[in-house]
Amino acid sequence: MDANTLIFGSISLISLAIFFYLGRFRASSKQRNREDRIDWSSRKFSLWKIFLYSLVAVGGIVLLTQFV
Repeated sequence: MDANTLIFGSISLISLAIFFYLGRFRASSKQRNREDRIDWSSRKFSLWKIFLYSLVAVGGIVLLTQFV
């Protein structure tokens, strides 16, 4: 086992320990129950629009790479 494995292994173990320790705490009710919450039930974009936008973006990238 080399020093690189020990250093990055210990960093990952320390971060996991911090993550699970801080994960026990919960936000206060003042932070959770607000009047100006985001309405996650309504979608701004439909899946069809997202598909079309990504298709146009990929097509544009392909066209740019063909001309360059």
